[in-house]
Amino acid sequence: MKITKSKGFKNKRQLILFVLMGFPFLLFSQPLITISGQAYDKESKLPLPKLMVINKRTNNGIFADAEGKFLISAKQTDTILFSAIGFKLKKICLKDSSLKATYNLYIPLEKLYFYLKEVSVFAPRTLKEIDKDIYNLDSTKSYRRYTDINAIESPITYLYERFSKFGKSKQKVAEWENEDLKRDILKDLFRLYIKHDIIDLNEEEFDAFIRYCNLSEEFIKNASQLELVMAIKGKFETFKDRWK
Repeated sequence: MKITKSKGFKNKRQLILFVLMGFPFLLFSQPLITISGQAYDKESKLPLPKLMVINKRTNNGIFADAEGKFLISAKQTDTILFSAIGFKLKKICLKDSSLKATYNLYIPLEKLYFYLKEVSVFAPRTLKEIDKDIYNLDSTKSYRRYTDINAIESPITYLYERFSKFGKSKQKVAEWENEDLKRDILKDLFRLYIKHDIIDLNEEEFDAFIRYCNLSEEFIKNASQLELVMAIKGKFETFKDRWK
């Protein structure tokens, strides 16, 4: 009986050639994976609500929810960027991880610290100046396009212009800018009220007190100065009793 050898690779060169020819196909047919999880402040351990998650390869991304939670699809070799106002940009890539359909990650972000050579002290703003900012509050305004954007001074605007191509991002960025304006207005009012002994707060307590007050944009825009004083004074009394 005649035994025939099975046809295979005659030498190592043929095997290497076969692998190299098939390798590009494997790259382009790489399956999508799902990356989910939550980003948080590495120092305080608190979640980061104003977070952008961007796929560097596609320049597309998503916004995290109010608790810093996110879900995005990508290839395993993609680099994913995580960015929030006041925090260092974080990059991750799962190409060296074992292949899975879903990855659940907890992403710590480090705060940005700036050291200034000179500190300028400005006089407290007047009620008239604050009223101008209150007039400009508008959560429905459309996003304004900037040129010559400074990535440190306007990180959200810079990231949008650099990476974002998804539909709702313009309005989302505009809402964040409006929230920042609202917070700055309240802080200016606090400083004015502290100066006139209406309330007694430290600057470090401002953000916590703003969250506690929970004053709506509609109220801030339509209330008289007396109504604002009475509302903030009343909130301060209960805030002081509860937290101090």
